Amino acid sequence: MNHKNLYILRMMMFFVNFIIILFMSIIIYETTELICENYMAREFLEKIKYIPTTPWKVPLFSISLLTIFMIGVGIREKFGEYVKPVLYLFSIVDILLCIAIMYYLNMSYKGVVLLSIVNIIIYIEGNKKKYLFLISTVLVYMLFDYDIFSIRFNLFSLNDYIQHYTFSQRLYIFGIRNMLFSINEVLFILFMILVIQNQVDEKRKIKELYDELYQTAEESKIVNIQLQEYSRKSEDMVKTKERNRLAREIHDTIGHTLTGIATGLEACIEIIDWDVKKTKSQMIKISELSKEGLLEVRRSVSELRPDATERLSLIPAIQKLADNITECTKTKVNLSIVGTVRKLWIEEEETAYRFIQEGITNAVRHGKAKEINISFQFNPNTIKIEIIDDGIGCAVIEEGFGLSHIREMVGLLNGKTNYFSQSGTGFTMYAELPIRWR
Repeated sequence: MNHKNLYILRMMMFFVNFIIILFMSIIIYETTELICENYMAREFLEKIKYIPTTPWKVPLFSISLLTIFMIGVGIREKFGEYVKPVLYLFSIVDILLCIAIMYYLNMSYKGVVLLSIVNIIIYIEGNKKKYLFLISTVLVYMLFDYDIFSIRFNLFSLNDYIQHYTFSQRLYIFGIRNMLFSINEVLFILFMILVIQNQVDEKRKIKELYDELYQTAEESKIVNIQLQEYSRKSEDMVKTKERNRLAREIHDTIGHTLTGIATGLEACIEIIDWDVKKTKSQMIKISELSKEGLLEVRRSVSELRPDATERLSLIPAIQKLADNITECTKTKVNLSIVGTVRKLWIEEEETAYRFIQEGITNAVRHGKAKEINISFQFNPNTIKIEIIDDGIGCAVIEEGFGLSHIREMVGLLNGKTNYFSQSGTGFTMYAELPIRWR
């Protein structure tokens, strides 16, 4: 509700009512003075039905009561939150003040009741209570009328005063009075139109807000369905990714260990007939390798991280991997470290370790290599890994489970990997990984 505009209209109504009451009081007072000056008091008293109120009491009490009425409005405007519990009492007092003002004006003017209606509309909250007060005030406006009350009560008519003026003077007086009455009624009508317009605007805004909320709710339902579908797909993707990772970890761990064991056992079979002592030593190393492999499988399954890089830093872990193959098989693994060794993130260490582990396993198992050369180069922003073996190689490279997962791991770190081979010339694996600064 536009409180400022309503406040302006209400103050204009107060001003108009003040002028009306002052005008009627002046008519009564000046007419009385005119009668006394012309020595017409006896004639005047013989014509009227009832003795009028003392002239000076009319303006004094009427304007005083209207002032009290305005003070009550000011208190509600300034201390609205504090007087909220007694707003109903204020409204009752407003009605009683209006009745008192009408009484001193001999029920000749009842437009002041419209001010009480205005205050009820502004200050009373709750439709039921507001309607109750409005009905009561409207009944006062309808019943407290001169023509109705003069039947049972002794009331003096303002027209009896006006009759003592000339015809032209009476026209002016009645014209001014009717104009003031009309202005007060027009202001009240404008006030009600503004209230109704504000109510319509509020309902329209509420409807627009409801439509927006309804549309938002519908959109939220759609988004919720989409989120549920996305969540389901994401969960499936996570499951698939985790299965692939678990498969890769098991493949790398078990594959490397079993390759070392199988190759070592082949060597033992060849030398057992002529060197039992060396065979026994070789079997001990194979046993240790199988135990380490078993432990690594357990930890890889439970934590999905390479056990060697968890127990050791990356370079010692790679060195141990190379030493195990060298000691347990006929294949010699040479490790070359170039550049300043840096601490890497877990994902980078794991990917580098798995890449070298896959290269060694493939060289021993499929390439039948006698020698494997690993170059591990640290650059400022990248690490480069190159694995070259002297195995049998292959004419066409077919990426199996191990190589495809290695390429996937390197790709997840925004790295790149390549494989090169020709029949009889060995196999080369190359990877380049970006280094994230810690």
